[in-house]
Amino acid sequence: MKAPTAWVILLLLLAGLLGLPAWPAGGSPDLQRWTLYLDALYLSGYLAIGLMAVAMLLALRLPRLEGWLGGLDQAYRLHRHLAQWGIVLALFHYLLRLGVKQLRAAGWMIKPEGLPSNALEFLRPLHGTAKDLAEWTLYLAAALVLVALWRRVPYRWFARLHRLLPVAFLLMVYHSLVFLPLGYWQGLGLPAAGLILGLMALGTVAALLSLFGRVGQRRRVAGELLEVNRLPLDVLELRIKLAEGWPGHDSGQFGLATFDSREGAHPFTIASSWKGDGELRFAIKALGDYTRVLPTRLAPGDPVWVEGPYGRFVFADSKPHQIWVGAGIGMTPFLARLQELAQRRQDLGSQGCEAAALLEQGVDLFYCTRKGDPDITQRIRDLAGAAGVRLHVLESSTQGQLSAQRLMQEVPQWREASLWFCGPARFGQALREGLSAAGLAAGDFHQEAFEFR
Repeated sequence: MKAPTAWVILLLLLAGLLGLPAWPAGGSPDLQRWTLYLDALYLSGYLAIGLMAVAMLLALRLPRLEGWLGGLDQAYRLHRHLAQWGIVLALFHYLLRLGVKQLRAAGWMIKPEGLPSNALEFLRPLHGTAKDLAEWTLYLAAALVLVALWRRVPYRWFARLHRLLPVAFLLMVYHSLVFLPLGYWQGLGLPAAGLILGLMALGTVAALLSLFGRVGQRRRVAGELLEVNRLPLDVLELRIKLAEGWPGHDSGQFGLATFDSREGAHPFTIASSWKGDGELRFAIKALGDYTRVLPTRLAPGDPVWVEGPYGRFVFADSKPHQIWVGAGIGMTPFLARLQELAQRRQDLGSQGCEAAALLEQGVDLFYCTRKGDPDITQRIRDLAGAAGVRLHVLESSTQGQLSAQRLMQEVPQWREASLWFCGPARFGQALREGLSAAGLAAGDFHQEAFEFR
């Protein structure tokens, strides 16, 4: 379980425990077992709806939440984990109720006589529909999570089906309110009651905004494709002219591009630095069903919508040295940064300054590719030279993959550096583990991790 996910679950768990009735100190064994069952039932339901509410809020792409979590990629990763844990807990909640029902039918568990009702009386007529809706909604939500995890499902179908999750959440809120224990309504000042009702209210607003297509609307800018260029290694380069309203971007950020409203938005790292002229470039690798057909579907003059910018992979730290590792299309954020540094050196040079001495940080860039294209490699060499960056080109087909040990040998000052990685997750994890074991602080390893499914 990832650390942010664990903290959210822990906080909700503690708040939920504060709202549970105390277990009886005495009483019959039947009463003890029944009270334990009710506590487990209510706590699992509390955690399930709470986690899903937080997941709905994270899906809004709010700038402040993005900043707190270290980027939209991190926010979406947390969104996925919380939604998955919420569904797991909801499934446990359902199976627990179903299991106890079977135990009662078999005579192995007895509900004590005279226990007070835990529900509001005027909501009792809704219990039947709330149970049935919750059961079918749970099946739907579980199926949608499986679709999200099954990478063979095309992204367009995942995106369309994913729009049903806000509906599922709203139905679960209905179920939760109908069966919310009476003590929660009576003790709204309690941490557990106030927190869960507040989360359900905020999650409901988030679900409605999502259903009506309002997520990210204020950060969406219309544009036009100026150039569509096929590059070697199955890379498509797009040059886009945006209308007024784009706030500019930092090198390393990404945008959500929509070329077809039926397909929806896809995240692509911006491959150009911001010059204030309304233009940006995307470099898109043919990695999936959608990106493979883009070259045949796009042409200069086509309309495009770009939402953003997003991400915190912006090379901002106070370290005296930086190490960049770009694997394959993961070189994109580094290309934008190279352009920015090259322009800075050019501007300083025009002022008669020694640009190399004025650059704030030394940089080593590792370009890792299976088998590089000479033209692309030369383009990167030229940019690195203009930016004053030391370039290392590693072709895994002949030189093997970059390891933490090799990186440390190539860059002796790695202990005083921050490392910025963009590429395959397993490759990044191997470098992170190797460098962390050698003494690199966890906060000095930055990794782009945006995956929207």
